[in-house]
Amino acid sequence: MYNKGINRENLGEYPKALHLLFYALSLKSSSLKIYKAIARVYAKNKNYLNALDYYSKAMIKYENNAELYALKADIHRKIKQYDLAIKHYDQAIKLDYNNNEYYIKRAFLKYYIDEIQDAINDYNAAVLNNPKDYFLYEQRAFYKFQKKLYNNAIEDYESAIKLSPKNAHLYYMKAAAEMLSGNNTEAEKDFNTASNMGLKE
Repeated sequence: MYNKGINRENLGEYPKALHLLFYALSLKSSSLKIYKAIARVYAKNKNYLNALDYYSKAMIKYENNAELYALKADIHRKIKQYDLAIKHYDQAIKLDYNNNEYYIKRAFLKYYIDEIQDAINDYNAAVLNNPKDYFLYEQRAFYKFQKKLYNNAIEDYESAIKLSPKNAHLYYMKAAAEMLSGNNTEAEKDFNTASNMGLKE
């Protein structure tokens, strides 16, 4: 029944999918994947309250499952309940502090509600988890740029460039930070590098 429900979900036949998934759940009430599927189908059908309800029901059985908190946070974010979304990302991170996806999503919300330093702090943790991901340095640099911490942003762009040296956008953003910090010589050099790599202002 579960697989039939998923097939209906993939076809966009959400009421039929739910009917089959409810039947599957009645046969195997302890199955986490069925709870997640029901919540996911509700969310796809824009019935967000029922989606939240089924994630909550799953949490009763799987209270230490970080993914459930993150999935519930995703729904709260979608319906613009940002404080609740952050609260659930907090719990997801507490349960799985090595999952950078949770830090990234929480950082975006922190930035959105103008808590930019907290967003930077989330990227600090993400960088510690994975210091070889140029995107983490790039995004942290962007947040530092927004805080007008231009020299700190430049350092992060430099780290990102070392990991992704053919990324013209990184040179362009580094040049912008250098220009705002008063280092026009380096800014011109990096603008030229970005331009030579094919990036147009």
